[in-house]
Amino acid sequence: MKGTVRAGSSEGRSRAGGVIRISKAGRTGVVLSRGKASTAGRVGKDSMAGSVIVAGRAGVGNMVNVGKASRPGGGIRAGKAPRARGEGNEDKARRSSRAAGERASRAGGATLAGPAKSRLRQGSAPRRRASARGRRAAARAKQRTAMRRAPKPAPHASSPQAMPASGAGPAPRQTTHPQGVVVPAGREGAAASTGSANGVPPPAAEHAVQAAGPGGYAAGYRDGVFAGGEALVAQHIPPDHILPAVAAADLIAAGFRQYAPSLTRLTSPHEMAGHMMAALDAQRPLSVVRLGDGELLTLAADTVLPATEVQELAPFLPYAGVPCSTPDIRATLAEAIRGADWVGVPISRAPTFQGLLFPVLRHFGIDWSDLKLTSSTINYSLHQSRLLLPMLQGRRVLLIGSRAAELGALLQLHGVQVTGIIPAVAGMADIPRVMQLAAEHTFDIALVAAGIPAVVLCRRIAGELGSVAFDFGHLADKLVTGELQL
Repeated sequence: MKGTVRAGSSEGRSRAGGVIRISKAGRTGVVLSRGKASTAGRVGKDSMAGSVIVAGRAGVGNMVNVGKASRPGGGIRAGKAPRARGEGNEDKARRSSRAAGERASRAGGATLAGPAKSRLRQGSAPRRRASARGRRAAARAKQRTAMRRAPKPAPHASSPQAMPASGAGPAPRQTTHPQGVVVPAGREGAAASTGSANGVPPPAAEHAVQAAGPGGYAAGYRDGVFAGGEALVAQHIPPDHILPAVAAADLIAAGFRQYAPSLTRLTSPHEMAGHMMAALDAQRPLSVVRLGDGELLTLAADTVLPATEVQELAPFLPYAGVPCSTPDIRATLAEAIRGADWVGVPISRAPTFQGLLFPVLRHFGIDWSDLKLTSSTINYSLHQSRLLLPMLQGRRVLLIGSRAAELGALLQLHGVQVTGIIPAVAGMADIPRVMQLAAEHTFDIALVAAGIPAVVLCRRIAGELGSVAFDFGHLADKLVTGELQL
């Protein structure tokens, strides 16, 4: 369609018609939508069919230029502009296109039918998607700001660094992640690769915080601090009273001073190394076992906690050697703890660590005060204090566990005499076979890295074979992979 089309006014209030000029390369389907006043539009050389020019409050004869990059379905709204000089054609334009103007201006907007309306919807879809992307970007920016402003959890005070013991070397810190994850307290083994409470959640839990929505973590943290602090204090304040200018932290500090005499010091790494070397020198049996969340959750199933809850909290238990916690397994494990010479217990006060330790011991009739206690991370503490290798050098060593062969090669490079290797232990049911194989070797000390069965194996090796047995845990993996160096 070529030439000039003049559109008349569809309303009596309009003073003049508009002009749409279709250039040589123009296309049909251009619609002039009439508002309060008519408008003139110019469609550029490369404009496409379906372009819509919507008249606003514009003076007669205004020119709206649609550039070369116009696309189907694009809408242009004419702004307010000064009145054009050429108003002499007003009557002629009104007479020639009154009918077309009335059809185009119904309901104050463009009326498109068939393909033209489809193209208009298609043209608006990218704008809607762009708008949605903009809203999401703004939400993410708001969320990042909230995360930066969120308060950070206070560090645990009940750590070896906070309460040093005589001769104690550095021990691994036990920290609580903002999402409640504790690392590396308790048995680090199974959890490290299967996502237990003492393994780091992939990918580093920040994505979980982001998934909570803008400000979700900050608000949740504030609510949690209040519920675990000031709200508990409020339960002890009588009606119609307040406790001015005394924070929950102040009350905790005052109460802690009252209970300070109940503090129990754990055997330090240097002290533990001394006991083990004395037993080795005297060739007398000694067992050192460690309790982490795996052992405690195994004992807690159907005793302190429902078995279904334990399954949810500890999906790693099959990997750690306990596909299902049965009464026989719990009884065997409890008896090994009761008879061990030294028991490593978690420093962490998290729910699946100390939160389970004392209820579980109480349930099985084990008086914790009768146990000789050290930290459940004593294996790492001995290594970090540079006490492990000197204790092994000059001794005959039996290695038990899935990394036994690789660990044996590494120890031999450092002058340790490895006299026996027993490969992976297939759970608690495999303990009799492992004991039979251990009896065939001559050794002074056994390093057992076998998950939860290691507690029972260490106790039985010391009691039945008369040697020193140490629950070595995933320290074996970290030494073999080079994460830690001898």
